[in-house]
Amino acid sequence: MKNFLRILYIIIFVISGIFVFTHPVKTETNILKAVFSDSSADEIIVKLSGRYSSTINVIAQSEDSAKASEIIDEFSNSLDKNSFEIQNFDSSKMIEDYQKHYKTLLSNKTSMKLERHNYDEVVNEAFGRLYDPFGFMLLPLNQDPFMLFTDYIQSLGDGDLNYINYNDKYYKILTLKVKNDTALSPDILNKKVKDLVDLQTNLSNDDVQIYLTGAPVHSYYASSKSMKEINIICILSSLFVIGLCYFYFRNLKLLIPIGISLGLGVLSGYILTSIIFPSIHVLTFVFSTTLIGICIDYSLHYFIEKDLSKIFKSLTVSMLTTVSAFGVLLFSGVELLRQIAVFTMTGLFSVYSIVVLFYPLLNLEYKSKEINFTVCEKFKKVFAVIILLIAVGGMFFLKFDDNIKNMYVPSKKLLSAEQLFNNITGGNKKTSFAVVKGRDTQDMLQKEEWIARNLQGFKYQALSKFVPSRKQQMKNFELRKDLYKNSLEKYATFLSKNDIQNLLKESAPKDFIQYQQKSLFSDFLIADNTSVMVLYDFNRPEIITQNGGQYVDVQNDVSARIKECRLACLKMLLPVFILLFGILSVIYRPRTAAKILTPSILAGAFAIGLLSICQQEINLFHVLAIFLIIGFGLDYSVFRAGGVKNSSDAVLLSCATSVFSFILLAFTSFKLISSLGFVLSAGLIVSYLSSLFFNYGDDVK
Repeated sequence: MKNFLRILYIIIFVISGIFVFTHPVKTETNILKAVFSDSSADEIIVKLSGRYSSTINVIAQSEDSAKASEIIDEFSNSLDKNSFEIQNFDSSKMIEDYQKHYKTLLSNKTSMKLERHNYDEVVNEAFGRLYDPFGFMLLPLNQDPFMLFTDYIQSLGDGDLNYINYNDKYYKILTLKVKNDTALSPDILNKKVKDLVDLQTNLSNDDVQIYLTGAPVHSYYASSKSMKEINIICILSSLFVIGLCYFYFRNLKLLIPIGISLGLGVLSGYILTSIIFPSIHVLTFVFSTTLIGICIDYSLHYFIEKDLSKIFKSLTVSMLTTVSAFGVLLFSGVELLRQIAVFTMTGLFSVYSIVVLFYPLLNLEYKSKEINFTVCEKFKKVFAVIILLIAVGGMFFLKFDDNIKNMYVPSKKLLSAEQLFNNITGGNKKTSFAVVKGRDTQDMLQKEEWIARNLQGFKYQALSKFVPSRKQQMKNFELRKDLYKNSLEKYATFLSKNDIQNLLKESAPKDFIQYQQKSLFSDFLIADNTSVMVLYDFNRPEIITQNGGQYVDVQNDVSARIKECRLACLKMLLPVFILLFGILSVIYRPRTAAKILTPSILAGAFAIGLLSICQQEINLFHVLAIFLIIGFGLDYSVFRAGGVKNSSDAVLLSCATSVFSFILLAFTSFKLISSLGFVLSAGLIVSYLSSLFFNYGDDVK
């Protein structure tokens, strides 16, 4: 029978592996896609976040404007144009084309005044432009006496924001957009950003200082530093495991089957997850491969006891309870949690199968060493009181943080660069979006224009600003004519009678400004006939929704979604413990089941309580860590309940290897990883020590 199961395992593994590696799935790195669904509303939020997080700003600072401009030009010429697109939004470059259609172009503010027949106000503003010593004229006065075209161009933006004087220094800004092919590959993007960082270093000198800002820059620095730290941790953890195994078994050959079983476990989890899901999120690997580390316990228990029959029950119960705990996550409704469940359940079962089916075939000679670790009763009582005080007391200080930005703390260098960029561009404004969908392009533009009229002083950017609808362009022409009829002769005394008559007799235009698919303004579109209006310091979403639009505040919407996921995880904890209690009660006695579960409950409560007492806010990933603590903690208790002589040594060794790795993680610079390392190491220590409090022997069936 065992030979049949071995052959079946190998056949299934090979066939599944061939299928997956001939039909590879992509690794999803966008953290938002871990918590957002595939609904259209969620997809829009992910799109907007991705679009506005793929921009890099290159800032040149100098006391000489010419030198700042020269360095930016040199930086631009050295760019990889296949990876980065220069976003050179300069309204002056559009003037030549717009001049052909000046009769149909009015700023939104002027258009509304003319609709209300506030001719005197428009005239006074025209006088202001006419006599402004620092003003500029884009058309001859006999073509545009009120300088309405100048007013329109000024309304499009703040002029050339790429050249700024701030605090007696000159700044030139180059805005880059990461092209899709590069953005889709984190490895390629990091290499390209490294090239930018090298270019920044080479071009900066005593006269000109270059700064880089933007999400890709933060990602590069965070991932580069994290990878170095994780590599160091992997080396130290490996050395620790090797040293521990040599100390206990005096035979390093045991590391070979342990490593193979863990590798095949991870590979099995990857294969089934790839078959079920179209893409695998990177966080699935982080959490799932961490938990599969529990599988080292299976190997350690086998090699210490050397007799599968003695540990088979404990091994099976450990696997069933852990798999059941994560099986509950399949019903969470969160894509990330479902992926973690499938990956982890498959990996655990695979390693369990390898230990049960293939380890008995091994013929390794070694001699294990007994540790005989015990804890005095006095320590148990003191430790129990400390655990309960922290677990219960921490609940009074419990605070939650669902803001994803707070899970990452940038370096002082990057933080100062971002602050500089905000100061010189006025970028401290809160940004939100209005998503507008129309039957066609013209309907979409008209809906945008309706929203713009009701924004009541809020600043915004939108496609309709640059390409008004045909209906609005025709209306602008009529409004201009009405202004001429009412005020031209009284106002334009500087024009000849012939010029005035020509203006009054202007005929309606035959063509209009039209949107071109591959124009600079294509960034305003996120789908067919669906555009995005960018709103600044806006706080009246009802204006957007009452016209059928969708209001999106990315930061608040992401925080709300992360909160939903956190609550979903918390709601899963009670069903998990009920399910585990039921399974353990069937296998053992209910009293034993309670004893087995108690260390995991105490460990999870202690870890969260300790964070709260240390004034750390709890986030989604801390809650996910509780599931990892459950998996490890159950393993410790189940093997103790098995009553096998040497199980305590195996539990101690597996706890030591896990805690050592997680303590190292706690010292990493990336806040998300370090906080997880802290929670897991604290939880596992408590879980292990708590399992020493109970005597399971009298209760086992």
